Amino acid sequence: MTRPSTFSLSLILSLSLVACGGGGGGGGGGGGGSDSTAVAVVPASYVPGAAEQGAWNVLSKARSSCGFDGTNPLVKLTRNVKLDAAALSHSKYLVDLSIATGDSVLSHEETPGVPGFTGVYPWDRAVDQGYNYKALAEILAATVWDYTSAPAFPSMEERGTDAMRNLLNSVYHLSGAMYEGADVGFGAYLATTKINATTWREEFRFGSLNGYEDTSRRITLGTNKVVTYPCQGSSNIPTKFLPAEEKPNPFPEMTPTSPPVGPPIYLKVDAPQVLTVNSARSSITLNGMPVPFTVLNKGNDPNNDPIDGEAYITANEVFVIPTQALLPNASYQVTLNGKVGVTDFPQIIFTMTTGQ
Repeated sequence: MTRPSTFSLSLILSLSLVACGGGGGGGGGGGGGSDSTAVAVVPASYVPGAAEQGAWNVLSKARSSCGFDGTNPLVKLTRNVKLDAAALSHSKYLVDLSIATGDSVLSHEETPGVPGFTGVYPWDRAVDQGYNYKALAEILAATVWDYTSAPAFPSMEERGTDAMRNLLNSVYHLSGAMYEGADVGFGAYLATTKINATTWREEFRFGSLNGYEDTSRRITLGTNKVVTYPCQGSSNIPTKFLPAEEKPNPFPEMTPTSPPVGPPIYLKVDAPQVLTVNSARSSITLNGMPVPFTVLNKGNDPNNDPIDGEAYITANEVFVIPTQALLPNASYQVTLNGKVGVTDFPQIIFTMTTGQ
């Protein structure tokens, strides 16, 4: 969800774990994101071992290695404690509400009068913490674990790492993760409740807020500069993406039982420039063999913001998405051609490597 261009996005990753003969429902979570080793991670001073630190490690490396930190060395992605507080308060609100109602909740909105309420929308909650935004984006992820005997749960840092990797392996959430704000805040919250005589439920919520309070904190890429994620050297890229796990679904015709597609490739230029990709002159190949793909842009985005009626994908961004899952531990060659406005951008060629 961004402000002032408003939209609601919720990535739901529902994992149901069962041990000792118990039962439960739910679908599997998505795969991982970039783990390029080309750029060192900049410490964010989160508590070591915290979910927030795990998320920071993934996002800061992905953004810096692929050029989303822009051209100004003084305006880079930076932890903002006010956004941390706003993100944490909302994650706690969602978990507490889920446990109180017995209905796992993931929403960008809060309801006045509900315990933990700090603001209806993300920007309201940011202002409540003293962050006077000019622009703001929020992305959320959730996991729900039902179990009859406690499994070997991941650590909190692993949970934050996985949450951010899953957000990067998406369409609309990937756009939010690469938003142009230099300020970022993370908040993760976890709680467990007993839902019947033999079964426990663990609710985990993770949220990220990215924005700026004045234009000096807006990250810019430069005129005609196109950046991509993944990019050259990106590794541990997931082999598949399940569109039905993202809300809204970028492929509404696909259901939870549809075959997966491949990991989205994101291209971006500074707004208000208009970016287009020439499908006929672009390709994804494995050892010279072509991989079919589709292109999502503002013109064919199937989802519109219910508030302003505009497509979620803006004119300055494009997604190239393989229409089939990729192979594990394989190196794919990506060639991208297109235009910024009416001018051809320099051909982009890179190799990305998938994980397990």
